[in-house]
Amino acid sequence: MNSKLVSLFCCLIMLVSFSGCTKVTQLVKDNQPTKAELLAEINEEHQRWSAAPAADPTPYLRHYDDPADAQKYTDYFTDTYSEYDAAKELSLEEAEEDVNYLFDAFYYDFAFYDYFGGHTVFDQAKAEILQELQAKDSLTCKDLQEVLVKHLTFIKDGHFNINHNFPAEKEIPFFFRQVMFVKTDSGYQNSKGKTVVSVDGHPDLDALFKRSISQEGYLVYYPVLLKEAKFDGTEWDKHVCDEQLTVHYADGSTDVLTADTWSQYYKDLPKGQNTDLRQTDGIPVFQFNSFDGSFLQEVNAAAAQMSNAGVSMLDLRSNIGGYEEVAHQWINRYSRQRVFSTGVRYSVLSASLVASPSTSKTPRASNDNILILLSGKCSASSAEITLDLSYNLDNSLIIGENTNGSMIGNAGHIELPNSKCSVTMTASTVYLTPDGSDYFEEMRGLSPDIWVPAKEAETLAAKLMENLK
Repeated sequence: MNSKLVSLFCCLIMLVSFSGCTKVTQLVKDNQPTKAELLAEINEEHQRWSAAPAADPTPYLRHYDDPADAQKYTDYFTDTYSEYDAAKELSLEEAEEDVNYLFDAFYYDFAFYDYFGGHTVFDQAKAEILQELQAKDSLTCKDLQEVLVKHLTFIKDGHFNINHNFPAEKEIPFFFRQVMFVKTDSGYQNSKGKTVVSVDGHPDLDALFKRSISQEGYLVYYPVLLKEAKFDGTEWDKHVCDEQLTVHYADGSTDVLTADTWSQYYKDLPKGQNTDLRQTDGIPVFQFNSFDGSFLQEVNAAAAQMSNAGVSMLDLRSNIGGYEEVAHQWINRYSRQRVFSTGVRYSVLSASLVASPSTSKTPRASNDNILILLSGKCSASSAEITLDLSYNLDNSLIIGENTNGSMIGNAGHIELPNSKCSVTMTASTVYLTPDGSDYFEEMRGLSPDIWVPAKEAETLAAKLMENLK
């Protein structure tokens, strides 16, 4: 009798656990593209951006009070990284000296000084910072850091941070995957064939529903929302979306959807390795977590090896950037030809072009194989430039989350003299992408072609390749 009760209890648990799962119906299977159809669609989307002109550099150009000031544009940058003690006490005079030093560095060294408002905005922020510091009875290095971060949120430069605290918020994705949707001639339908007529608060259904992959490896659509979040160490915690979605169907019924929690994804490399070339369901997957020139030979060797595979994956989910030339070399070595970027790099000091732009006359790089690039919110700077390059390479497929949103600038480092606060800011060049925020926006990043949580991207991408004919 007891055994029967136990069995019944187990069955009930299974029923409950699966009650929220969406069954893969024949409708879902009938609305699967072939690999060729999917690639053709995404190639067309990529080509639209790779042929587009880059943004106008004029708003980014620097203007100095005295032309001679331009000669000091690197005076504050340093390779020195002193030990930072958050609890160290500072006198008001020491804190004020650090503030003055920082704002002098902004004027002379920061590429986006004029773009973010010049003297008008920066002088006001400086005055507010000094006023708040003067009102404090005591000061520590952490107090100074917190006041600086609080008043510099207008600087939307993905590289800009103070002791790894980013004043401006970045956009993180929330996935609503309780109900599976497909895109048909009738619009978006759930797996049972109910047609979506509206979603409360979201009139643009095409902006809300994103290409995705079900747990079974089928191409489907899920609602995805981007929400702002602080990147101050809390990005590693679980984040909960504050919004539910009410989906209305043509038959009058509704679904109320909630989002999966989100936390930052990062995967360490095997101990003692700079790179990792592994296999997932027979597909070669190459991971390296920084564009470091010291192991360029390993990176290029993997690229050459992967170029022979019918399908391969480049895992950039944990890649925080680095030396840009490595990005160009990798994709050129993989494709065995020169691949042009969609963006261009400009010097904001001399208004000169640093790198050749991709134009409508630039030939797209052909590629008979499939290159899947895995992306996540850690994918930053040169990792994003690699994805930007892939837009001009046929049969490239970006799967994962939107990227970090730190591609337009680069990293220069200064150190405040008394607190030893470490400050990273963009130096003299900017990387300008095609006009239109739909392509790239600092702090939001590049959008993937297929949206899935970063931690699941490798597994789901392999399943998709297996399922598509």
